[in-house]
Amino acid sequence: MPSENSGLDSGDLTVAALKALTPRVEAFHSAVATAVEEIRTFVTSRRGASEYRAEQAIMELGPFAVGRLNAEKFAFLLGSGERLSTEAEGVLERAEEILDGFSMGEEFHHVVVGPGEDLRDAVKDALDHVGQVFGASRAVELARDGRFEPDEHNVFLSSLAFRKWNRSERQLAPPLVVEVGNEDLLPAGLGEFLDGLVKIILVVKGPTTPAPLARLITPGTYVVQTADVAELSGLASSPHPGVALLFDEERDEQARFVHDPDAGATPSQRITVTHMPEKPSVGHGRRTPVWLEELEHLEALAKKPAGVALDVEGAVPSAPVEEVPADRLAALLLAQVDLGTPGA
Repeated sequence: MPSENSGLDSGDLTVAALKALTPRVEAFHSAVATAVEEIRTFVTSRRGASEYRAEQAIMELGPFAVGRLNAEKFAFLLGSGERLSTEAEGVLERAEEILDGFSMGEEFHHVVVGPGEDLRDAVKDALDHVGQVFGASRAVELARDGRFEPDEHNVFLSSLAFRKWNRSERQLAPPLVVEVGNEDLLPAGLGEFLDGLVKIILVVKGPTTPAPLARLITPGTYVVQTADVAELSGLASSPHPGVALLFDEERDEQARFVHDPDAGATPSQRITVTHMPEKPSVGHGRRTPVWLEELEHLEALAKKPAGVALDVEGAVPSAPVEEVPADRLAALLLAQVDLGTPGA
């Protein structure tokens, strides 16, 4: 039966995939927008505190200070330590600009892999680019505490490689929808990015090998191959990292399945196969092609153990990664910023 995706071009599929990820997209943008507002409030309050101390110093020093002392610097030396340096204020303004761009724009959620380009490298570059959000947050913390050293820390205002993201940052990762040609669909290299709450949807036009995502199935990773956009909702809501392959239509030679880490204790309980292609024979003495090994791997994982009930008594499912609700995402990002309280 043709899928609802039949006749749609890759652009339409991308829009549909992004729509399926709306909760994750909105949560990321909300968190970043909240961080931007916190930075603005922080800078404004520090400026206000500095101006107030300067006025107070002028009144206390009286006519003696006029034309002789810089009242603002004098007030800072007397004590509160709240005054922002020009350099720190510049860092905060640059960080605010970076975060503001990510809170408003959405183009970074969409990645296009050109013909002959490497899928893994395209995803890495996209995540490194988004890393500016977390780098900027770190720069804010350093500048606030007077520890920002340009030669050492300016890198935080450009990008932050995914391998350097901490656990909280990976929990905040924005979802990606990646358009890739069927000839360049080599997803095995994506495994290093499936951590935290990273969600990746691969949109592909045309026929592919039967089970390209089979090698990415691990106990804590949500994996789905489908031609039905509605099945992407499970990926979006899962408290686990995940990857999906969205076909433009259903084909007999392409497997369709869902691996849900929370569906059971064993691989066969976690995997639901809605279509398994027939396994072609390989000539005697010929090496088994990689794509056939992937299909056999999927088949082996999905096979129900003989004589064993589906609900294995005493089996303990692997503990799921804690889901981070939308209203807590901003707090996680702000924990990286650690703005503190004016006057504290």
